[in-house]
Parts: sequence; structure tokens; C-alpha cells
Amino acid sequence: VSMARLFGKTNYEFVRWVRPAVIVSLVFITIGLVAAWQRGQGIFDIDFTGGTSVQVAFKENQGLDISSVREAVSSLPDVAVSSVTVGDVPANLRYKIDTSERSGDAVEEMLRTSFPGRLATYSMGFGEIVSTADKSSGDSQGPAGSEANEDGSDPKTSKESSPQALESLSTAVELDFPQKINQVTLQETIEQAFKQAGHEGVAFELTSPGMQTRKKPYRTWSLSTSLAPEDTRKVLEQVAGQLASTPIYLSANSIGGKVAGNTKVTAVYALLASLVMIVAYVWLRFQNVAFGLAAVVALLHDVLVTIACIALSVYVAPYLGWALVDDFKISLDVVAALLTIVGFSINDTIVIFDRMREIRGKSSAVSTEMVDRAINQTLSRTILTSGTALLAAIILYCLGGQGIHAFAFAILIGIISGTYSTIVIASPIVLWLQGSVGNPAPVKRQAIAEPT
Repeated sequence: VSMARLFGKTNYEFVRWVRPAVIVSLVFITIGLVAAWQRGQGIFDIDFTGGTSVQVAFKENQGLDISSVREAVSSLPDVAVSSVTVGDVPANLRYKIDTSERSGDAVEEMLRTSFPGRLATYSMGFGEIVSTADKSSGDSQGPAGSEANEDGSDPKTSKESSPQALESLSTAVELDFPQKINQVTLQETIEQAFKQAGHEGVAFELTSPGMQTRKKPYRTWSLSTSLAPEDTRKVLEQVAGQLASTPIYLSANSIGGKVAGNTKVTAVYALLASLVMIVAYVWLRFQNVAFGLAAVVALLHDVLVTIACIALSVYVAPYLGWALVDDFKISLDVVAALLTIVGFSINDTIVIFDRMREIRGKSSAVSTEMVDRAINQTLSRTILTSGTALLAAIILYCLGGQGIHAFAFAILIGIISGTYSTIVIASPIVLWLQGSVGNPAPVKRQAIAEPT
């Protein structure tokens, strides 16, 4: 069954628009590259520069709009703020903040001082404090449970704790948290409370059922100490007070410079490898290097146009907020989008190249007439295919959420650019490489609408 034709019989002269199209593309790409140069390292996400990513949560009725949050954290280097939507939680209560500042502690402290009294904090309850004077060291799982740290070492709960000291643990209590808390945060707070109460160096262990890593949060924890029950109660009351002023960071991750540098190199290699393999594939398939080079020029055009739009987004976002344009950066998600664009664009380009080969037959060269006929005969397919993909991309861009917003934006731009380059860039470049521009075939031009 032949595909329904969107335009019926068409006879557009696409080749005549090559020069204006190339000029428009070159001007736009140049402007975009200048914008990228102006942004410098700021155009890259922390995936490529290194830095810290923190998710903060505001108290109910204490939320702020995203512009206010951006203004409050503007002193952080290369900072980017995005809202995080989770279930029924209002969008103004959770934000993800990325910055090239690599000290996570410095970022968290800055957020604490920038939003005094607004950030959600921990609350802690504890059950009956019981004496376990007969507890032996053999019943213990060791410091902070039996699990190892991420680096393979045994987790410690107190810098002064030792196997001998842990044998003296005589008091146990269950700690409950409405909001999950990880061992690192809880341990540091307990150690600080011990020190302020004059019990610095007291041995204790902190465990949670099924604990995997020190940074994974849990709602319940078991605390065993060598203090008397009454002293333990006083310390826990102090811990509860300190946690009430400790902001909840839903996630906090730091990326080192070396890891970021390796990621950047790998991303560049991935793009270059995909382009080289496409040249080889198209060259072998059409037995002519001109087709391979023309395809890669069109793909480079699509990648550069997408990067240009990302670079310019920071300048137009204040005016195009209604269109959901944000301060986009090049991240791993965007690199994935660029690779997707390459795959999508080459597919449509090859369809036109195939039609050109059929029309050319045994002719030794491709003419302007052949290129126009090939594009006209596949125009309906190109528009229908791109239109379907574009519709999906628009839905993803509008409703996909902040986590994939940059990815959806890059895909959206890539589809538009890919359709444009397929029609007025890739195929005419074959003519230019073969020196056939301006030499139309002697046959009379006529409207042809063959099945696709």
C-alpha cells in the first residue's frame, strides 16, 4: 500500500534555494558558536566540568518561585537551577541546583544561609532507652553494622571507637525519622552532640536493617552507646535539636575534575566515531564517496545547529519562558540527544539518496533535475515521518518534566534541523561535489509523483 501523499504531485525546484539556505545556516551557526564561546565553561553541565549537584526541599508554605531561587544562589559559579516535580508535591518546593563549585560542604552551607528558616529539616523521635549491660562484643555487627564503605573499608561510627571500646556498649535505643536520613549525616550530628555534652570519644555503633552504604538514607536506626541511659537521653535530646536545624538535602553528588574530563573526551569520541562510520557506510552503499561526505556535512550541520540553539538559550530564556525555553547546558543527556539526531537525520537522507540512485540509473553523474525529482518524490514521506517524530518530541518537551527537558529540547531542534538539511543541504551537496550544479539535464521538467 503506497503512503498517502501530503502534497500530491509536486515539482519544487529545491536546488535553486541551496545558496540562500547555506548562507542562513552559516550565519546562524556562527552566531551560535560565538554565543558558546562567550559562555565558556558555563555552557557545559557538571557532567563535563565537575562540580556539585544538590536537591533541596522547602517547607510547606515556604516555597519560592524559580526566579527567586536563582537570584538567591547566583553567587555560586556556573549555577543552574531547575524545579523537580515528584508526585503531588508542588513544583515550588523542590529544586535541583548544579554548580561547578566542587566542595559539597561549601554549597550546602551556602544554601543553608541563603534560605534561613525555609528549607525542610529533619525531625527525630526515639523509643525507650534500655540497658544492655550484658551485651557481648560477639553480638555486635561491628561499627555501624557489618557493611563496608564505598571504598571497601569498614565503616566507623566514632573516630575513637575500637573493638575493645565497643565491648562496653551498654545502652540501646531505636531512633525514628519521618524523613529518611543517611548514616553520614546522623553520625556526624551524634558525634557533635557527644562532644558538646563532654562525652567526646565515647564509643557507639549505629545500624539500620538492610543497610547497604553509609550514604543511603533510612527511616529507622539503632543506636548503642557506652553511656548510661540518662546521659544517652540528654544527648539524644540535643541531637534532636540539632537535626531540627539541619536542612534535608534529597540528594548531594560531587563530580571530580578528572572524571568530568574523561567524560568530555568520551563524548567527543562517540560523536566523531558515529560520523566516521556513517561516511564509511554511505560510501560503501552508494559506491561513491560524494554521498558519504554529503551525508556527514548535513549531520554536522544538524549537530552544530542544535549546539547553537543550546548556546543561545541563556540569552533568550528571559523572553521565551512562555515557550519553556530554559538556560540549557551540554550534558550527557544532550550528548545522547545529539547521537539520536544523527541516527534520525541519516535515515531520511539515505531514502532520498536511494531515490536519486534509482532516477540516475546508468548515468555517470547526478544532475540538478535528478536531485529535484528525488526530493519531490520523497517529500510526502519526509514530512510525514518528521511530523510524527516532531509531535512526539513536542509532547516530551512540554510534559516530560525537568529531568529530560534539555534532552527533549535538543531532540526537537534536531528534528527540525534534520528535515531542513535533508531537503536543502545533503542532496544538493552531492551535486556540488560532482561539479554538476548549473548543468540541468536536457529533458523537460515535469511533475512526477511516484509511490514512495
